Amino acid sequence: MTGGVEVHLDEDSALRLVGILRPSYQGAALASSSFEYDASYLTSGYALSPDLPLKPGRLWSPDSTTLFGAFADASPDEWGQRILHAARERAARASGERLPRISEFDYLLGVSDATRLGALRLRPVGSEEWLSSVDGAADIHELHRILAASRRYEAHEATDEDIAYLNGVATSPGGARPKANVMLDGGRLGLAKLPHSKDGDIDVERWEAVALHLAAEAGMRVPPFSIAAGEGRKAVLLLERFDRGADGARRGYMSAASAMQLGTHRTGTDLSYLDLADSLSELVASPRTELHELFRRIALTIFVNNVDDHWRNHGFLRSERGWLLSPLFDVNPSVQRGLVQSRLISDRSVPGERDIGELLDAADAFELRRPDAARMLASIAAVVDRWEDVAHGFGIPDAEIQAMWPAFDPTDRERARAYAAASDGS
Repeated sequence: MTGGVEVHLDEDSALRLVGILRPSYQGAALASSSFEYDASYLTSGYALSPDLPLKPGRLWSPDSTTLFGAFADASPDEWGQRILHAARERAARASGERLPRISEFDYLLGVSDATRLGALRLRPVGSEEWLSSVDGAADIHELHRILAASRRYEAHEATDEDIAYLNGVATSPGGARPKANVMLDGGRLGLAKLPHSKDGDIDVERWEAVALHLAAEAGMRVPPFSIAAGEGRKAVLLLERFDRGADGARRGYMSAASAMQLGTHRTGTDLSYLDLADSLSELVASPRTELHELFRRIALTIFVNNVDDHWRNHGFLRSERGWLLSPLFDVNPSVQRGLVQSRLISDRSVPGERDIGELLDAADAFELRRPDAARMLASIAAVVDRWEDVAHGFGIPDAEIQAMWPAFDPTDRERARAYAAASDGS
């Protein structure tokens, strides 16, 4: 699509026009995009992302990206893009036409309107039909069909029917791993995270459930989740979508990458959690509680060796009080060392190296006194100490638990307790 699209905000079932988004192409490639807020929205709305400040006139996407952060967040990541591309390829083959080049703008418009992340909705200027009109979610009782289609797709054996089905239910979720939107029992929109062909002997989704359980026990916000049987002994992780309310109402979402204005062409490995803390302080109305929450999450990331902590795996959710940290997601214990994607403290560490003492030394950046921060770390360490029992509770066998021991190496937890003891004794 080369023309502009209307951007609407659908929060709490109140639909309002935000503005017009227009692509700018160089040949077949998207070179940039522009956005102009509707005059009525400027009087009472909020900035969709920091690179879209509330001001009149046409705004152009920064040099580091072709789409503004708000629209990059509403677009599919690697898994969804692959499915959309396969569907376009299938349609071109059926029609005998040449497959056109697919741009970031096409991916944005191709996502199901019903399940698009966040509260933005798009339609062509002057049209009454939302983009895109694909189904968006499967019934939870079709999980076996989702798994089978996903497995065939990964094995390059997918049928046209498989591609059409996945295009209907699996384009909006982010990330590279296979997943699909599902309607859970009770009518809530959920996300099914599926086993991956490259997981080997590790039941990755059960281990993510372990991490989420530990996070919740340590007082962090997590989405409701459960485990369902997959294929063989591998599990499917079912999560309630936190960008939807109990009544299905949409809630605005922004990734940390957008909050820090990274753009699509910058990885952000030069930034640290201190930069995220700074962005958080500028975004939220009452940052102290959210900074404490972020501090806890960083500690958990260290204690379980979560190496998948890039800036799109942190986010903010819109509430009546403005932006807040979204519930925790994509926290995966890993035995791999040296693969950390986000710096802890920029002037002291490099990607791949972490030190719980470094986090403690930065306590004031999270509005914590050092003794309080030390006690917080020790309390989280005490929860993570129970990781083996939690893993058993999720049905993970002893041999796999022993294989995952390096992810839960107790060294940092022991140091956390020592810091707390020293603070209490001083």
